[in-house]
Amino acid sequence: MLQGHHHHFWWKLIPGKEMNQIYLSVALRSFALSLISLFVPMYLYSELGYSLQETLAFYIIFSVTLAVTSPFAAKFASKFGLKHSILLSVPFQVAYFYLLYQLASVSIPLGLIATLEGFALAFFWMGMHLEFRKISHRGHRGEEVGKRQAVMILATLVGPLVGGTMIKFVGFGVVFIIASIALLISAVFLFASKERHVKYHFSVKSLWSESYFKNSLFFTYRGIWVMANAVLWPLFIFITLNDYLSLGVIGTIAGLASAILSLVMGKVSDTKINKRGIIRFVAPIEAITWFFRGFLTTFMGFLGISVLQSIVYGARAAPMGALVYDQAKGNPVEFFITREIFISLGRVFVLSVILISVNYIPAFILVGLSSFAVFLF
Repeated sequence: MLQGHHHHFWWKLIPGKEMNQIYLSVALRSFALSLISLFVPMYLYSELGYSLQETLAFYIIFSVTLAVTSPFAAKFASKFGLKHSILLSVPFQVAYFYLLYQLASVSIPLGLIATLEGFALAFFWMGMHLEFRKISHRGHRGEEVGKRQAVMILATLVGPLVGGTMIKFVGFGVVFIIASIALLISAVFLFASKERHVKYHFSVKSLWSESYFKNSLFFTYRGIWVMANAVLWPLFIFITLNDYLSLGVIGTIAGLASAILSLVMGKVSDTKINKRGIIRFVAPIEAITWFFRGFLTTFMGFLGISVLQSIVYGARAAPMGALVYDQAKGNPVEFFITREIFISLGRVFVLSVILISVNYIPAFILVGLSSFAVFLF
């Protein structure tokens, strides 16, 4: 009886509403990841001495793995539950970080490490998207997506400072253990409420289905944007300025702008303004921010364009996310599998442009041009 009493006590500490459990879970996960994951592209390229081609190939392998694994992750989620899919992502994520750290002293194939990250994200996001789709409310999705996005960004901003300080004073091993435990807890939090299952149905033919054509172009753009924003842009800034501190400052200020706008626009998009209207209004501004990036050379230039980009992203993230979940009806499993595959295709596409041209400017222009794909969504 005593053991059961303690078990009941600890679950009572977790917020009662399922959506609040989602917010808490993604915030803790984002914090855990950011303790040791910031600057991974620079870690490979600058600290470990891998070439630009090898660094980009790492992300290509990760993207292909994510695409190929997504149908299997969805199948797992349908059989064992959405939250169990999120839980299964944890050991893959922990193994990814551990091997990434060991790269400094042990020869490990980059492809193996990239594959582990692909597995981790496939199982996490397949479970998370389907779970969020189940419990979110259509009339409040903009606000709910905005809150989720904001807590993820804010947690990510705090993590690098804490992680960097701890690595300096107590070493990476302690930080790695703390991050691993936090990842596990972030997934376990979700089990405070009931597990859910979904019906699995996916056909490869859906990838070229006419009904998914416009969405596929939009999701390909999203992949192009995600990879350019998360990997290519930080790499370009670091190579140009050769300064981690400047990159960190730019990321922090830009992140704060995104978090604030995500919260505000999420609520506004549910009540006053058409969601597609917001997305299409900021698309030309988004495009302009990318057309000129390859020509920037100063800290203030990088900061200015990054903040403008973050404002645009913050304005559109919540309404865009809400529309994605609104469209995932009928067969949400097939919808999200198709989404992940085309996002991965976009990632590979923009990385291939860099590998072929050995120049950032064509890739940045590609991101700008593809921004207008939002008009098809």
